Amino acid sequence: MKLALIPLLFSTSIGLAKELPSAITVTPGAVNAITVSAGDVYLAINNAGDRKAEAVLLTHGRRDIVRSAKHSNESRFLAGPRTVAYISESPQFWQDWWEARFDYYKQQVTQRPLTTLENLKPFPDEGLPWHGLTIQALETPGYTVDGTTFLVDIEDKKIAFCGDLLLAGGKVRDLFSFQNEIREAKIGGYHGHLGRLHVWLRSLEKLAAEKPDILIPSRGPASFDALGDINRAAQTARSIYRKYLETNALHYYFGEERMGKCAELVLGENHGVKGMPLAEHIDLPGWCQHIGTTKLLVSESGSGFVLDVGGTNPLTTLQKAVADRLVTRIDGIFATHTHNDHTAAIADAAAEFQCPVYALAEVAEVLENPGNWFLPGVSANAVPKVQVTKDGETMKWEEFDFTFRFYPGQMYNHGALLVEKADHDPVFFIGDSFSPSGIDDYCLMNRNLMRDDTGYALCFRIIEELPKTTWLVNQHIPHLFRFSDSEREFLKSRYQERKELIAGFVAANDPNFGIDERWASFYPYGQKLESAREIRTEVIVWNHSRDEHKYTVSLRGAVDFDTAPRSIRIPARKTGSFRLTLPMPAGFKPGINVITADIKRDDGYEVLGFCETILCIE
Repeated sequence: MKLALIPLLFSTSIGLAKELPSAITVTPGAVNAITVSAGDVYLAINNAGDRKAEAVLLTHGRRDIVRSAKHSNESRFLAGPRTVAYISESPQFWQDWWEARFDYYKQQVTQRPLTTLENLKPFPDEGLPWHGLTIQALETPGYTVDGTTFLVDIEDKKIAFCGDLLLAGGKVRDLFSFQNEIREAKIGGYHGHLGRLHVWLRSLEKLAAEKPDILIPSRGPASFDALGDINRAAQTARSIYRKYLETNALHYYFGEERMGKCAELVLGENHGVKGMPLAEHIDLPGWCQHIGTTKLLVSESGSGFVLDVGGTNPLTTLQKAVADRLVTRIDGIFATHTHNDHTAAIADAAAEFQCPVYALAEVAEVLENPGNWFLPGVSANAVPKVQVTKDGETMKWEEFDFTFRFYPGQMYNHGALLVEKADHDPVFFIGDSFSPSGIDDYCLMNRNLMRDDTGYALCFRIIEELPKTTWLVNQHIPHLFRFSDSEREFLKSRYQERKELIAGFVAANDPNFGIDERWASFYPYGQKLESAREIRTEVIVWNHSRDEHKYTVSLRGAVDFDTAPRSIRIPARKTGSFRLTLPMPAGFKPGINVITADIKRDDGYEVLGFCETILCIE
C-alpha cells in the first residue's frame, strides 16, 4: 500500500493579516462559540454562544460538543452521517454500559453524549447554500471516529472549521482519543496504540488538498498557517509513532509482519522500522511452572505459591495439580495487576485453596471493588479479602524470599514480585510490563504516565537498582529474560525522546493530561442506589502539572440539575478530591442514569463533561 505523504514544504500565506474575516466571530471557551453572519442572521459551528443561529453544524458528536450545541436555541442541527449515528446510538450505549464496562477491551473514550438532539439531520452531500455562501463538508475522522470539517470561502479566504481534528500550532487535545483497533494488522482496540493515527493522517491529507487559509478549531485560537500546522502535526505524529514501534513489546507477541503493517499505515511502505532484537532469554527454572498467564512456584517441600489466576483453565490446572499431589497445597496468590486475564478466577482459587490473596494497594482496591473502577479489562468477579502489601515489603515463603514492589508499567494499577532463592539468580515477576522486545505501553487507557516519579521511568529505575544478574518474567511468557545495559539504554532513550515529542504535540501544560484519560475521574465509577434520596460521590483530580493549581468542579446530568461549583487547590503532581453530596435529581428515573463533571483550572483550561459516573437506581 502506497502512502500519500503530505509534502514537507507548503507555500504559506506570507503577510496574511492574523484577523478573521469580518463575518466570523469566535468567542473562546471550553467549546469555542463560532458563528458566521450574513446581515443579522447567523450560522454556528458547534456552539452559537449567546446568539440564535438558524442552524448549528456539528464537527463531531462528543458530549461537550452536543451539550454546547443543545444550548444554542436554534431550530436545526446538521452533522455528518457518522456523527448523526454516534449521537442517536448514545442513549442505548449508556443503558448497556452498566454490564458492558466489565471485561472491556475495545478501549474507546466514553465521552458520549447523554441525550440525543432533536431536529438533528445529516448534512447535505451537495453542500449547504446559506445566504450567498456555500458550505461544504469534508469527512475528517481520526481524532474522533466521526469527524467532519466544514469549508467555506469568505472574503477571498478558505476557512476550515475543523473541530478537534487539529489545533493551532500543529497540536492535538490528547493521545488517548486515538486508541483504536487496527484491522489491517489484525490488532484489537486494547493493543491499538494510536490506532486511528493513520486515519487522522489521511484526513489531514484531504484537508491539505483543499488548501485552506485559516483553520478554526473548536478549542483555542485559529491557525493562520493552516498548511504549515498540518505539516508540522503530521511530521511530529509520525516521529512519535516510529519511536513507539522501535521499543514495543508487541514485536514479541505479534511478529514483524503485523507490526510492520502498523508502521506502513502511518509511515509508508519504506518505513524501515524493525523491533529491537530479542533480549537474552532462557527457560523457566524447574520451580516455576507456566500455566497460561499464571505462574506456579513450587517449593522443595511441595507447597505452591501462585501469581495470577486469570480464568477457568489455570484454575482447573491448579486443582488437578493439588489433586494429583504434584503440589501439596497452595499457600498464597499474588495479583500482579487488574486485567481480567490475570484476575478473573482469583476469588474462586482463594476459596478453593483457602489461601490469602496478596496485592499492592493500587491493585487490591480494584480487586475488592471492581464496580468502583473503569479500567481496561476489569473483571466483575470481586475478591472479598485482599492482604495489602506495601512497596518494598518482604515475606519469607519456604526457601524463597519475596519482595513486593509497586510497578506501574503496563498499567498504573500494577505490582511486581522479586523472588530470591539461594541457588538461583534473582527473578523479578513484572506482570505484563516488558517483553523481550520492549515496553508494554500499547494501551493508553492503562495510564502509562510519562513522569520521572512513576510509570516506566520508575520501572527502569527499579530494574537498575537490582543485581545485574536479575531475570525478568512476564506472566504471558514461558521464559526468563533480561536486557543488557545497551538494550536498556536504547529503550530508555527512545522512550525519553517520545516523551519530549509528545510534550510538544499535546496542547496541555503537561503531556500526561494527554496520556491519562483518568486524570479526572469519579469514585465510585458505578453504584447502585436503592430508594436513595441523595447521591454521594467523589471526583478525584490528578494535577499532573509541575505547579500548584486551583481546580473547580461542577456536576451535570442528562436532566436539568446543577450543583454549586466546588474549588480546591492541588499541589503539583498530587491528587485532590471533591467529596460531593447532592439530592436525587427529580428527573432521574429507575434504571441507568449518568452524571458528568465539568472541570476548570485557574489558568483558564476547562473541559465540559470530561468524566462520568453511572448510577443504577432501583
